[in-house]
Amino acid sequence: MKEVVSIILPIYNVENYLEKCVKSVQNQTYENLEIILVDDGATDSCGQICDRLEEEDNRIKVVHKKNGGLASARNAGYQVATGDYVMYIDSDDTVKKELVEVCVKKANSENSDVVIYGYEKVDEQGNILETCAWENVSYTHMQMVNKLYDAIIEMSFGYAWNKMYRKSILDKSEILGDAKVIDREDLVYNMELLKYWNKITYIDYVGYEYLQRSTSLLHNSNLARLNGIEYFVNRVHNVDIEEAGKKVFNMVVLHYLADAIIKNIIWNADLSTKEKKKLMKETINRCPYKEELYLDTDNPKHLGQLFRSIDTGRMKYFYYYVRLGDLKRKIVK
Repeated sequence: MKEVVSIILPIYNVENYLEKCVKSVQNQTYENLEIILVDDGATDSCGQICDRLEEEDNRIKVVHKKNGGLASARNAGYQVATGDYVMYIDSDDTVKKELVEVCVKKANSENSDVVIYGYEKVDEQGNILETCAWENVSYTHMQMVNKLYDAIIEMSFGYAWNKMYRKSILDKSEILGDAKVIDREDLVYNMELLKYWNKITYIDYVGYEYLQRSTSLLHNSNLARLNGIEYFVNRVHNVDIEEAGKKVFNMVVLHYLADAIIKNIIWNADLSTKEKKKLMKETINRCPYKEELYLDTDNPKHLGQLFRSIDTGRMKYFYYYVRLGDLKRKIVK
């Protein structure tokens, strides 16, 4: 009998996108699916849509829960999953119809614990903004540890939605998504799971369409999101990633800080320049283990600039570097 693939969709206020997402899952050429829709306390019509879809397709299970965020919703879906493999799909995205079939075939032929596939980022008009794809290749555990730095930089490792996980490995690890991590919860999740992966397989199939919405949280400045910095840094510091540890920790933390500062401070139209510089310095000073950060020439240039600002205490270096980049983007457009 064919293996069952549990596909988990965390759902919150995406009534305009939900049915298109679910349909792309229902239309898979691989039909032995368990489709789990987790209504994470949505305040729009998502809950009713989920219930209707469950009545129409006996492969669909619905979980209604109090709002707890992305990781909490995924965990609720995982806890009722009974499949041999698990996939997480964001409920405003879509998947190509052969995706599950391609992943299952590769997982079986390679005896892989996780299969990583390519993806496209698209806008709401369907225009492709970016394509991330990789060659067919499998890695042992230690090979993946040694590749981890590059895998994070190339954006293949840090997401849950571009992977198919062997459920027996998830069960053995007892690792769940951490709802306290405000950003990059997928990265922490995969870094912790790496310890349990014996074989990791990349496939040269672009099977996922990630919708870059204009109203996405990624585009909204929110000072409250800075409150998660200490917790995130401590979580990453405590992950055992063997030989790759110091280099990966340095890059991940610098990148997290840069991202938080750029999106929530520098791009915040409600703050003056003086307020931005003050808040940047306060944010840096709240970062645990900042004395362990160092200048790494392999890092992207903006991370090196951020480190110099941290090292000297002069935030203006990083601030003006980013503002110059913003100006260049505006000129190009």
